[in-house]
Amino acid sequence: RDPRSSAQVWSRHGGYPGASAYLEFHKIRWPGGLRLWRVSEPGTELGEKGAYEPDAARRQATAHARHFAALLDDVRHAQSAAGGTVVVAPFDTELFGHWWFEGPDFLGDLYAQLPRYAGLRATTAGAHLDAHAPRTGLRLAEGSWGRNGDFSMWHGPLVDWTWPVIWDVEDRFWSLAPRALADARVHEILAQAARSMLLLQSSDWQFIISTGEVEDYAIKRFNGHAVDCGRLLDALERALDGSGLDQGLALARELQQRDDVFREIIPSIEEAMRTDGS
Repeated sequence: RDPRSSAQVWSRHGGYPGASAYLEFHKIRWPGGLRLWRVSEPGTELGEKGAYEPDAARRQATAHARHFAALLDDVRHAQSAAGGTVVVAPFDTELFGHWWFEGPDFLGDLYAQLPRYAGLRATTAGAHLDAHAPRTGLRLAEGSWGRNGDFSMWHGPLVDWTWPVIWDVEDRFWSLAPRALADARVHEILAQAARSMLLLQSSDWQFIISTGEVEDYAIKRFNGHAVDCGRLLDALERALDGSGLDQGLALARELQQRDDVFREIIPSIEEAMRTDGS
């Protein structure tokens, strides 16, 4: 990944999404869930954030798109002189519109700017490889998009405590799954236990804790899903042993009111069991 173009979008301190005019992701009006504030100047506390001005944010996105197009052209010229043919600039799709609310406007303006630069055009990795077949291969170094390019955001002293919790839930879930799949009466409990386990496994919790921003929220969510998993697996085990089926179903339905994701999850559990050879 090209470091110059990557830093402009991803850098926490100097990247585009940190501009003062953009919508502040972390401050939300409650009740209602509306975001009404802008990022503001560096170091501004959440309680001091300024009011969001959509027109100013839109102008900022346009300016950043123009800057990025010019930057890509500069990088292209530098790489061409060294024999390069492509600027690799991949980003997580969720950045544009989720973390960076104005990201879709930035992308639209960027693509409108590209025709101004001869020899600069957007392409996909597959299309580039079709046009420029590689003559050799290489083994990529292990790494991630997180801090330091390694796995320390997910495996480090701040979050190491989360993994034994996840592993215990996984071991218990998969030890009960074969019996539960064979008994349609408990499928609702099994399904909600799977939903809670998947939410527990989300890598977001470790990432948020490691950033040091709203880590109390991530810890609360992680611990909450762990408790839900424990309650559901207890209920599932009791139901499989012949007691407490009605109570287990009531618990599963209660928790599904809050965490109603992955609606048709039983076939996925069955497929996972087949893939695992169980």
